[in-house]
Amino acid sequence: MKNETDLFTQFRLVLCELTKTKWTVESNVHIALSGGLDSIVLLHLFIRLRHEHKNIHLLAHHVHHGLSKNADQWLAFCKKTCITSKVKFAYSKIIVKKTSGVNLEADAREKRYECLKSNLEKDLSQNRNAYLVTAHHQDDQLETVLLALKRGSGVAGLQGILGAQKMPTYSLLRPFLCFSRVQLKNYAHLFSLLWIEDESNEDQHFDRNFIRETITPLLKNRWPSIAKTVSRSANLMQEQYLLLAELAQQDLSYVLMIEKERSVINIKKLATQSFIRQKNTLRYWFKLHDLQYPSFKQLDVIFNELIYAAEQTMPSIKFLNFMLRRYGDNLYITDLNKVSTPKRPILWAGEASLLISGLTKKLQFEYSDKQGIIVDENSTIEICFRKHLPKNLTCTPNGRNRSRCIKKLLHEYSVPPWERDFVPFIFVDGILKQAVGSWYCDNVGDEKKVKKTRPFKRCHITLKA
Repeated sequence: MKNETDLFTQFRLVLCELTKTKWTVESNVHIALSGGLDSIVLLHLFIRLRHEHKNIHLLAHHVHHGLSKNADQWLAFCKKTCITSKVKFAYSKIIVKKTSGVNLEADAREKRYECLKSNLEKDLSQNRNAYLVTAHHQDDQLETVLLALKRGSGVAGLQGILGAQKMPTYSLLRPFLCFSRVQLKNYAHLFSLLWIEDESNEDQHFDRNFIRETITPLLKNRWPSIAKTVSRSANLMQEQYLLLAELAQQDLSYVLMIEKERSVINIKKLATQSFIRQKNTLRYWFKLHDLQYPSFKQLDVIFNELIYAAEQTMPSIKFLNFMLRRYGDNLYITDLNKVSTPKRPILWAGEASLLISGLTKKLQFEYSDKQGIIVDENSTIEICFRKHLPKNLTCTPNGRNRSRCIKKLLHEYSVPPWERDFVPFIFVDGILKQAVGSWYCDNVGDEKKVKKTRPFKRCHITLKA
């Protein structure tokens, strides 16, 4: 007769569904091991799976937060457990901020994931799949959705914890989301497993603990299957989120413009969409830049102060680690890094590329037989910035019939004001030849003059940032 307390068969099926694999390929599996009930059960199930699939390489990673007086004992317990089970063990120590205004839970979670991710990436192999696995379960999903409701979250927050997330170099798996904590505890008792109890879990100063210790028991007493039904709602929200993402991808492709290798949103095109779709498009744009979704209030500010602003104005909104700006008909996302360009012009010595202070990309130098700046073997090439230029310097861009001062040209070529100090200007033998990314200078007569006076080896050079 099948023992329903033994979760192994269902666990194996869930893993196959999440990974779309039957574990026939060499795989690195890193388990987040806190030493608590959930992670100990997760470790035990993977050890059993390893007996069936020898190509699974297990590593348990414990993160020492230093928040509890028992933290060293937990580390020792996890290490001993892995030695006994013949599982490779690793640990990291982090420092969690305890200052006012800092969300202790969020700070600890962010640093914990960073450690787990970094350790896994060190262990990557070209011939192996890589997985980071955590022990979040059905009750964690209930708590997460309730917290999202408390914050007034939309679909993105109400989708709760995802069972699988594909990262650039590995996959993040949470195979316990279909199991309740009671099921995990019954399994642990079935196999006489030992685990530790974190005393901080009883501290209801933390929102999640308050929900776990006070709210969840009330809900389960009234509706015993509440965790299961909320988990089902979260799965439905995940489907809705994917549909919204597909729609946003189509809408963004219409309003997005590539301007000098930057992705900007055209406000006039955005205005052709319904208001709901405009907001959905902006949220998706933020996501593509790995930024936190704008809140309900922030979206109001974005529309009122940027999108609905007069065209002649250049409003901006400062977020935690970036700026959202409007210039002309476009919206720009820019960083807050306060960098400066070099104090003096840079003399080019033939390098294929240069990383210059103030530029987000390297300055690339390429030789060409047909286009670009004409130089000879004795040419002196300097990279200058606006602060290095004479105030009265003028230039006649290619295809134009008269010269203009640099300040007016930067405006005419739609270079945003906050980027004008970082435009590289290329001088050859003291003559301005190019504003990288914007224009070449049409210095009439210079080519003939060089040919007559300098019979050296000649070539063209193109520069781009």
